[in-house]
Amino acid sequence: MRKISILLLSLISFWGCSDVHFIQDSTIRSKVSTRFEKRKDFASNRSDALFSVFQKEITTEESEALQFLYAYMPLCDLADYNGDFFLKQVRASFEARESFEWGKKVPDELFRHFVLPYRVNNENLDSARWVFLKELKPRLKGMSMKEAVLEVNHWCHEKVNYAPTDIRTSGPLSIVRTSWGRCGEESTFTVTALRSVGIPARQVYTPRWAHSDDNHAWVEVWTDGKWSYLGACEPEPDLNMGWFTEPARRAMLVHTKVFGDYEGNYEVVKHSDNFTEINVVENYADVKKIYVQVVDKSGKSVENANVDFGLYNYAEFYPIASKKTDSDGLSFLTTGLGDLIIWASKDGEYAGKKISVKRIDTLSLELGRGFYGDPIADFNMVPPVEKDPYSVDESKKKQNDIRLSYEDSIRMAYRTTFIDSITASKLAEENFLDSDRIWNRFKKSQGNWKEVQKFIELTAGENSAYAIDLLNLIAAKDLRDTKSEILEDHLSNTIGKYKLEDYNSKEIFLNYVLNPRIKNECLIAYRGYLQKAFDGKFTGARTERVEQIKQRILDEIQITEVENYYNLPITPIGVYELKIANAESRDVFFVALCRSLGIPSRLEPAEKTPQYFNGKQWMNVYFEKQIVNQPITGFLMLNNKQKDFDPAYYMHFTIGKLNNGVYESLDYGWDSKLSDLPSKLEFEVGKYRLVTGKRGADGTVYTHLNHFKIEKDHITKIDLVFRDPKLESKVFGHLDIKMLVTNNKGEEAAIESLEKQDAIVLMWLEPGKEPTRHLMEEFKEAKMRYQKWNGNLIVLQAEEIAAESFSEAFFTNMPSNYKLYKDRNNELIKKAKKELGITGKIEKPLILVLHSNGDIKFISRGYKIGIHEHLLKILD
Repeated sequence: MRKISILLLSLISFWGCSDVHFIQDSTIRSKVSTRFEKRKDFASNRSDALFSVFQKEITTEESEALQFLYAYMPLCDLADYNGDFFLKQVRASFEARESFEWGKKVPDELFRHFVLPYRVNNENLDSARWVFLKELKPRLKGMSMKEAVLEVNHWCHEKVNYAPTDIRTSGPLSIVRTSWGRCGEESTFTVTALRSVGIPARQVYTPRWAHSDDNHAWVEVWTDGKWSYLGACEPEPDLNMGWFTEPARRAMLVHTKVFGDYEGNYEVVKHSDNFTEINVVENYADVKKIYVQVVDKSGKSVENANVDFGLYNYAEFYPIASKKTDSDGLSFLTTGLGDLIIWASKDGEYAGKKISVKRIDTLSLELGRGFYGDPIADFNMVPPVEKDPYSVDESKKKQNDIRLSYEDSIRMAYRTTFIDSITASKLAEENFLDSDRIWNRFKKSQGNWKEVQKFIELTAGENSAYAIDLLNLIAAKDLRDTKSEILEDHLSNTIGKYKLEDYNSKEIFLNYVLNPRIKNECLIAYRGYLQKAFDGKFTGARTERVEQIKQRILDEIQITEVENYYNLPITPIGVYELKIANAESRDVFFVALCRSLGIPSRLEPAEKTPQYFNGKQWMNVYFEKQIVNQPITGFLMLNNKQKDFDPAYYMHFTIGKLNNGVYESLDYGWDSKLSDLPSKLEFEVGKYRLVTGKRGADGTVYTHLNHFKIEKDHITKIDLVFRDPKLESKVFGHLDIKMLVTNNKGEEAAIESLEKQDAIVLMWLEPGKEPTRHLMEEFKEAKMRYQKWNGNLIVLQAEEIAAESFSEAFFTNMPSNYKLYKDRNNELIKKAKKELGITGKIEKPLILVLHSNGDIKFISRGYKIGIHEHLLKILD
């Protein structure tokens, strides 16, 4: 009888809750329902996989939450995941809401837009939400909402810290397995963790800094009625603290993409049917709203013109925001007080001009005018001014640092479980493989080493050499987050089916047939699937089969450029099943299908045009109509006048091609030096723009622009002109060179005793923090020049930083002429602060150059790309 009563109570409880609406506002509920029905029709090719979940036993609240997700999710999610996965996301978010006291305090709108959404940015999705909830629930028991936020970030720091990596964003669980990631991955991981326990959170992002060639992402979190910020996986004693606080005060734009049709009280940067991108820069920096008026040659206002707000960064004018003009020809942006290039375009007509935000309210641009300046022009791009930093409670920070050190030890203990070189060598010997190559792959696989081991063991024997080739082909990040069965699919469905001798070279076969990596898509086991789906469908010679593949794609794949709003490539299987894609995903699908069918294929390195190898040369495949099938080309030769300087692409120079009124940078890779590029570059005929730049210590960029044309079969020769930043000769302050520092043996040394070459470089660093990591990474390129200078680089350990942080690995990239000393009781940095007039926290890395008499001749606070180049000029 008791069992029957419990069952009845359970049924009453279930059916009692089943009529609760997820969306209380009937107007919004109706809008979502209408949008959902349209999306059902839109994604009908995957109807069963996506929508059969509604036939299960689910509540009204769950059904409406699912409808909300389906109504606004990006195309990649409609293509690559299924209804059961999304229902689990909904149920986990509801469980979190019921598990904590703060769940009842979160307004419905905030829960809908900042807790329920399973996707943060362009990460590969996984089951992190329910995994994290299970682990964090007991840890947060009894805490207030704010305490829980700080504790979650400490938990995140135990799991993950910063290290640079490529642009593909691994899923949160993969980041935990690796134990490190770039800032975009750290913030994605932290937002996922916060949402998993029912706390509204969002990733905010400055697309590019104005004062430094870089960008950054961090986290905003809603607690007790207001939004605050924090550094992802970088816990501080309180909210609204982070190493990036001072850089953010110089930001030109800080924005976040909100899932769905959001009606919050913010300036909208971009609004679509699926998301709302909002501008939150005024939370951080001094700002101003500027207006842009676009007119035609007769002075008439131009509606729906595109306006790019271009900020110099990575040697290009990156559009931090792109907006459309209204019926009066007006567009606007609230932005920081630095310099921009404003570029307007419509229907191939364009106009652009450099502005200083502080000095302008409304800019008028006449389409067809082109660039408002000479074809070859020099000017400076000045960032917002650096301000005195905010003060920090040093006692709280010291306590927090002790905890951070303990959390570092937890993470490092986990890393000791990764495979070692001895075990890797033993595995290599057992499988008759080269131990050095095997260890190289294992070392890069980090916490995913068991999957790599499983793959090697699965493919032992006659295919083992090709297995190692495959591991060498894929990116380092693929080694860290790809399952063995995926790798095995690509190997087993290539080797044995296609013979090496049928191809021109081993390089063609390995790189463009066997290789599963095409662009920055998530790797999946697509090869066997596509071979089965297209078995016997294409016949004839290679060129004929490619034409048949192209026609099949044109006939069956619908293209949309608005629905896949996170620009995450859809997997080849997703494209095939949904039969809707953006152009990039279609191109990846083409290459994947060709390779699956044994046809060498790639995306052309610079412009990413799909290509196949016809046995003699690479042939372009155009899905959009072209005037000619193959491009008409000419050539460019760049002459570098500074023979002792090898400029890097995307650091010192870029080349942009004018496409439909906008210059788009050609992609020659982030690590390419000028010496790595061909001496004669082949380009399609058209208009181009060469941008060069060097950044000064204050963040000002000294740029040079050269607008030029490429003509058919003609060689255009252009000098690479680099303008050196102004070297200030003023004295910023003075330090007593008799002040003492201490080495690791406890021995004292006066600063004057460390002087060589009439100068001393003092560096206060913060190991583990992103700015310091960037600085240390860049030492790699400047190492030999510092050694040639032969003075002393003095790294100073601040009192609050543990000695263990300055490990041998930390100094790997540093030149041999560095020395490590301890700044006793922070006496030296306190004196430096006083001399420099700094009252608050000093942003690190802090670099000073002292003359032999103690005068401070150079100062740099925080990380700036190219700082070594500027510093070496001072020293020279």
